[in-house]
Formats: sequence, structure tokens, C-alpha cells
Amino acid sequence: MRPIALLVTLSLSLISCALGRAQAPDSASAVLPVREVTVFKDGHAYVLREQPLASDADGRVVLDELPVPVLGTFWPYATGGARLVHAKAGREEVASEVDALDLRQVIEANAGKRARLRDAHGDDQVGILRGVPKHPQNGSASFVLLEGEQGTRAVPLDALRWIEVEGGLARKVVEKRLRERLELRVEGGGADAKVGVVYVQHGLRWIPSYKLDIDGTGVARVQLEAALQNDLIDFVDATVHLVVGVPAFEFKELVDPISLQAELARVAAQMEFGQNFSNRLSNSLMTQSAGFVPSDAASSRESEVAGSEAAEDLFVFTLKRITLRKGERMVLPLREFTLSYKDVYTLDVPLSPPMEMRAQLQSERVMELARALASPKAMHVLRLRNDSDAPLTTAPALVLSKGRVLAQGRMHYASIGAETDLVINPAIDVFVKVDESEVARVPDAERWNNESYGRIELSGIVELRNGKSAPIELEVRRRVLGMADTILQGGERRQLDLVALWGESRATAWWDWWNWPYWWFHFNGFGEFRWNVKLDSGASTRLECGWHYFWR
Repeated sequence: MRPIALLVTLSLSLISCALGRAQAPDSASAVLPVREVTVFKDGHAYVLREQPLASDADGRVVLDELPVPVLGTFWPYATGGARLVHAKAGREEVASEVDALDLRQVIEANAGKRARLRDAHGDDQVGILRGVPKHPQNGSASFVLLEGEQGTRAVPLDALRWIEVEGGLARKVVEKRLRERLELRVEGGGADAKVGVVYVQHGLRWIPSYKLDIDGTGVARVQLEAALQNDLIDFVDATVHLVVGVPAFEFKELVDPISLQAELARVAAQMEFGQNFSNRLSNSLMTQSAGFVPSDAASSRESEVAGSEAAEDLFVFTLKRITLRKGERMVLPLREFTLSYKDVYTLDVPLSPPMEMRAQLQSERVMELARALASPKAMHVLRLRNDSDAPLTTAPALVLSKGRVLAQGRMHYASIGAETDLVINPAIDVFVKVDESEVARVPDAERWNNESYGRIELSGIVELRNGKSAPIELEVRRRVLGMADTILQGGERRQLDLVALWGESRATAWWDWWNWPYWWFHFNGFGEFRWNVKLDSGASTRLECGWHYFWR
């Protein structure tokens, strides 16, 4: 037994040495804390992580976790006279001590010791634990080797109920796992040398919210707050820039190779390039684009945003000393200011299809269309003028009147000095009646491609009555399929282009119920009628217009 005991002791000593090496501190290891983060409303963040270069690091900084940046946005750097040689990502096998949590691990932790094993039938087996055999690819075996006086037997692990080890019970086991590491290699540098990385990654967003308290005389007291949603990375005492507007990240669906996310990168590469995953609160304008440019070649590539100032058509709110762990949420007040507003009432008469199309619909579609075209409601709108020193961004807006809740609406983007409409409630005291009727039908009015087309002429009426105790201003808009001909009561008419029609049709449920024939847009257009009406309390008015379209 002496040679065996010596072998066991030697094996345990080797394990201890290996464990000691695994637990030895790596002088080059680092956490690269987050110093600055620029947060966009669509969930992307521009992260700056940096730390001083330790004198005993031998030009190496090792990060034990990898970011998953957008393709082409990962940029390592060194400052203070140091020169970046390379940034290298890879995986390595590391050993660490963990608590033994099941019988398999208890057996592995006490390999070489004498033990008593009891199975499900209550039978005991005594011998020296020789561990659980392992295969480098297929994992651990389902049995333990137990060396007894009669030889060595394999005891199924699932048949064991308990184990009793002679002497002290080892409760720790050495576990090996693959760890991703990022190594930054630098040369030179003085006492003030720093090393870091910047990148864009998805997982951190901010959601703005407004609260408006209107006084009834044209002044709104406004509060703006930001909700931070962090699913990306811990940051402590960091500078956080909140950006109004979203830049264009051309390769946001592709992952940078430095992340080692091969499978994710492969899936992203197979997606349709240029897919648009729009965010309803994103303010994604074509003019809103951002660049992150170092101030000079030796700079730390810090984001060029400071204070609350505009940059590349983006506006930035800056917050200092913010601490937020991954998985946490935070709400922060940003600012308070006042805006001027005007009470306006608007009415949009819904777009209706040609009568010939309605005749082809099934009964359930006819009922659905009737509900969609039912008498529309005038809406109470706050027309806000942005008198502040910052843009208004698309966000939920809670509206109060002298402290009492009126409604919640949606604030829309408005640059400094511009106006925006905040719709709050239906104006139930403004009564609306809409009518449409055929005036004339002229057969064979036009010929095209040896086909004859009839002309259908229509008239429309919108009747309004102000049931409020005060006069109101009402803006009425009616859009029609066809050519706008006449308008009365001082209104304006115009023909719109296909871009406006496309936007209207996407908001119209019935548009896709019918295959529009090729000749429709040869003869017919998209018309609009507009009126601005002032109605005293109890007053009524009648708004009239006419249009036509061709049909075959």
C-alpha cells in the first residue's frame, strides 16, 4: 500500500499546485472600469472603459470578460506616451476551487481516501475512492471506481444514497472551465499612461418622460425625467450622456469578431442587410447621425459630448457620478422649464374607399369599414412652442391642469423654436357629422389603352357645432381618393403626392383589402381639403367640398 499511498499523495500535491497557480493573482488582470457611457434611446450605448497602466503589468492588461460590440466600433487605445501593440481575444482553460455540491463532486474532492458507500438497497461497500473517470470530450462517467481488497469495482453513481469518508472530508473540488480573455499589449508609457477601449454595444437605453401642468392661460410647466435601463455592464461614478436622437449604426445587426461570438455573428450575417428595426420612441431622423472622433492621435478617444450641447444634430444631457449595476433601473430628473401653448381642436375625416370597391366587400368587411368611417371625433390638442434651450424628444407625456390629471399623450420631436402638437383628449362637446354623396356619373368620359372610363363626381359635407362654453379654433382636414375640385367656406385644396398617400394607406385598415388596378393612378390622385374655423359657444358651421375619380 505504500506505493499507492505515495502516488495518491503525489497526485493530491500536483492538484494543489495546479490550484495554487490558478488562484495566483495575475498582476496584469484588470476590470477596465467604465468612465463614460453615451446612451441612445434605441438601446445602443457608446462605452468608454479606461484605467492607468500598472507599473508591474509588463505591458499587458488582461480583461476576463469580452464585450459584444457592433461591427467596426471596437477601438482599443493607449495614452501618456504608451503605444498600443495589439488587442487579442481568446479562450483559455482555467482551474478554480468550487464547493462540492453533489455526490460526484464529493467523490472527486476526496479521491484517494478510504470511504464507505451505501446503495439504494442498503448495502455497504468499503474501499479507496479512485474518482470518476473523465473523457476530454464526452465528460464524466456515470460510475465511481472503488478499490477494495478483492479488486476495483465500478459503482453506479445513481445507485448511491450516501458516502462516509474516513478522516477529514474535503469539501472543495478543482473545476476546469474555458474563460474568454481580452489582452491589451502596450509598449512604453510614463507614470500617467492609461489604457482602455471604446465600443458601441446594445443593452443600455434611456426612456424620457414628460409631465406638463397647464395653467389654462397658455403657460405649461414642464418636467423631464429619464429612466435608465441597464442590461449591459456595471458602472460606478461614471459620466452618463443621454442623447436626444439616434445615430445611424450601419452595421448594428453584425457583431465584431473581437467578441468571439461566432454563432451570433454567423446568424447576423445571414440576416437581410439593412433591415429596419424601428423604435417607436427613437426619433430616427435621416439628419441625425453621430461620429466619435478623438481630439488628437494621443487622446483617449473620449466621446465629444459635454454639458448639454448639440453635436451632429444630436442633443446631449450629461449626468455626473452615476452608479448603476447591470440589471438595475434608475429614474433621474433632468430639468424643469416652461413652454407656451395654445388650445387647438383638430378634426381628421378618415379616408374612405370608392363606392365600387365597397360593393365588392363581404358583409363582415362592410361592418368593419362602417365602424372605421363612423363620425370622427374632434381632438383637443396642445400646440406647444419650444421656448426652451433643448429639443423636445418623442416621449410619453402626462398632462395635468392645475395639478389634476387630464390625460397622457405622446410628445413629438421639436427643435428649439419649433412647434409640436400634443394630442390629449377627444373634444366631446364638439359635435361632428360627416356626409358624402354622389353628384353625377358621366359614362365614357375618358379613353385610354382602348378602354373606356367613367367619371364619378362626389360632394362632401362636414357639419360642426361648438357645445363648449367658450369659443374654439378648429382645424379640419379631409383627404379623398381622386382629384380635388371645389372647396367652400374659405378652405384650401391641394393634390398630394404618392409619399403622402403611402403614409395614409399604411394607417388605413381597408387599403390592402383590394388589389388596386394598374389604371387607377393613371387617372386618379390623392386630394386634401383644409379649413381653419373659429366657432363661438353654441355656433355651428357647414364645410363643403367636391372631388371626382375615374372608374372602369
